[in-house]
Amino acid sequence: MRKFILYILYFLLTYDIFHLIYRILVQYNLANLGYDVFSVIRDLILIWLIIKLKRPKKKLIKFEHFHREAFNADERKEYEKALQIREEGLKLITLNNLKRAELYFGNGGTYLYLNDYENATHYFDKAFELAKQEKIPYDDQYVKVIESYVKANRKNDALHLVEELLKRQSYNKKFKKLEPIRDRFLM
Repeated sequence: MRKFILYILYFLLTYDIFHLIYRILVQYNLANLGYDVFSVIRDLILIWLIIKLKRPKKKLIKFEHFHREAFNADERKEYEKALQIREEGLKLITLNNLKRAELYFGNGGTYLYLNDYENATHYFDKAFELAKQEKIPYDDQYVKVIESYVKANRKNDALHLVEELLKRQSYNKKFKKLEPIRDRFLM
């Protein structure tokens, strides 16, 4: 319905513009020109209003919807909204442990960006606990995650996390990159 109305308004706008040009160039009639200008402006305003009216958003029902919407909210710096979206997503009963861990990890990352290390590590704990048996890929962000534990005065937990991640070298050699961090903790 919205597209149909927009097509009609585009047609009316085109007609009004051609009518205005015709009166100026062909008829040389500048009398009552205000009505034609008003028609063009009216059409432009109506088109703008209809485009700006937001359609009701589709209800988020899948992990991918929640993940994408939360990521987009983070990109727009709407951090509270991103946290809310992920919390809603965590209520889905269809989530497996890896997807649930990814939502927890996303909330931890948002809190990490906000320098709220206590909440960040809380969500990272939940994420890593759920993904304990899963084969997760290596990510360079793990360094920042480990540093967040240190900043939250949880150095022992940071060391334990590094040890757990280093065990994952059995299926992904990239986890070996975390050895210098472990060595730094042991000094």
